[in-house]
Amino acid sequence: MTAPVQPSLTTARLVLRPFVREDAREVQRLAGDSRIAESTLVPHPYPDGLAESWIDGHGPSYRAGREVVYAVTQREGGRLVGAVSLLSVSETHARAEVGFWIGTAYWGRGYCTEAVRALMDFAAASLGITRFVGRCVASNLASAAVMAKAGMSPEGRLPKHEFRGGRYVDQLLFGCLLPGRGTEP
Repeated sequence: MTAPVQPSLTTARLVLRPFVREDAREVQRLAGDSRIAESTLVPHPYPDGLAESWIDGHGPSYRAGREVVYAVTQREGGRLVGAVSLLSVSETHARAEVGFWIGTAYWGRGYCTEAVRALMDFAAASLGITRFVGRCVASNLASAAVMAKAGMSPEGRLPKHEFRGGRYVDQLLFGCLLPGRGTEP
């Protein structure tokens, strides 16, 4: 399913590239913001060493066809702004879950939507993925908007699905089908 080497992807304003260990300090700084933890599975406080072990797992997961994780960087200057990924990739079922986070200093610039669209285009063209799903905490309207702008539609709500911040929270489900294998009636 996957090529032995994960390719980089380029958009109008971004380069999506595999993470390297040298990104670890910036990953910890960006992802360590408490506002990221409020709406993702990223822990807060962000522990030392976690970014390195997370990055170290990307290559093996990509080669095994389980995950595709990209560093989202600005095309001008190469500054790391976040991450976008395909999780739970299933070649058999031609589906994957989209995940993402963007550093708070870069919110509201459209980077996340641009990165998600590029990743979905790559996955459809190169990996044969035709079914994309995504989810977010129900209060995270920005992530819901990213998924909608990337072409996903609301598919449901999971009441009290996760325990966060001392309480149970709902999750919203999004999804879409792209033309190709698995979309026949």
